[in-house]
Amino acid sequence: MDELLKNAGSVEIGFWLLEKMEEDKYILDKISHLKKEMGVIKWIKKMVQNGYTIKEIKKILKSSFNSTISYAQKFLNFDARVVTISNSKTLEVYFKTHPKNLEIVVPVSNPGGEGKILYDKLKSTCNVKLINDFEVEKYIKDADYIVTGADSVCENGVINKIGSKTLAILSKYYDKPFFVIADKTKFFDSKIENKIFELIPFKLITAIISGEI
Repeated sequence: MDELLKNAGSVEIGFWLLEKMEEDKYILDKISHLKKEMGVIKWIKKMVQNGYTIKEIKKILKSSFNSTISYAQKFLNFDARVVTISNSKTLEVYFKTHPKNLEIVVPVSNPGGEGKILYDKLKSTCNVKLINDFEVEKYIKDADYIVTGADSVCENGVINKIGSKTLAILSKYYDKPFFVIADKTKFFDSKIENKIFELIPFKLITAIISGEI
């Protein structure tokens, strides 16, 4: 469990949590305490409080997830050079199933090396390159767009892995679009209590791409 909570993206943790809730009624409170930055966990808690069954919540989460990826692929339906960061189930599926040719660049994403995890998931099926974190500027200069996932979409910005704000600032500097792909289950105000997360202000984000819930 510790390894999954450390390395998995928020949607992945959400699906895992729903499976575990069927056998451990206290696990939602445990994970809520450990992962205060993750909007999807707050969403699950709210759905439970509103009387939805675990089966119903799973169905809605899966539908929202698939809808968001489909919408993002339609919105960004062209060949592109792309820079991303960290490990995200949303981006993993987005890249693997994208109908166009993408050249994907992923920094290692230290501390934690989550970018290496995403790279390993993509390397057999996608055109993906792993780079050192300090190299990211030269790839942003040549990118068509930069894209990240999100742990939460809050009132004043998007919470994601540290390093995301740097990508957003560089994107603004080089006049490159910066997109966030996040399904509606992540639209919850959250607190940053872990130093590996940071807030990306809305003024640095070109658009948040989200599907139906």
